[in-house]
Amino acid sequence: MEPQYFDVGQGLPEHLAERTRLVNRRSQRPQNEFVLFRLHHAMRAHDDPSLDDAITISNRLRIPLLVYQALPESYPYASDRHHSFILEGARDLQREFYERGIEYAFYLERRGDRGGHLREPSERAGVVVTEELPVEPLRTWTEKLASTIDVLTLCVDTACVVPR
Repeated sequence: MEPQYFDVGQGLPEHLAERTRLVNRRSQRPQNEFVLFRLHHAMRAHDDPSLDDAITISNRLRIPLLVYQALPESYPYASDRHHSFILEGARDLQREFYERGIEYAFYLERRGDRGGHLREPSERAGVVVTEELPVEPLRTWTEKLASTIDVLTLCVDTACVVPR
């Protein structure tokens, strides 16, 4: 099945639109609090097409951008070494986003505090933008989120040289 892509005519430059896939058919809600960018893979505050998409949409809708990164503890291949890498990188990301004037939130999942953490900010968003990574469990997490919220959700290919 051929994926449906976000219409360039809705304000995305062509080089971003060709990387952007519509995940659900909800309409954008510009009256909401922010554009939510779910960061999970590329982990950079620059040279990231998915972040550029979110910034473009945020500017177009004239609502702030919130970058949201979460670190769950219960996924296949979770390890202390991988989590240390992510946590160390989160410090750098927070600083870089602060310097760019972009709000950044980090959620660390813990025993007794699991599940549903992404739903609340997603439901407050006008648009949700996330990175396209067609592997499990990320694919399922994205599809599940998009099917349970009434917010336009977009996935963006973050490959730096050539889009898939």
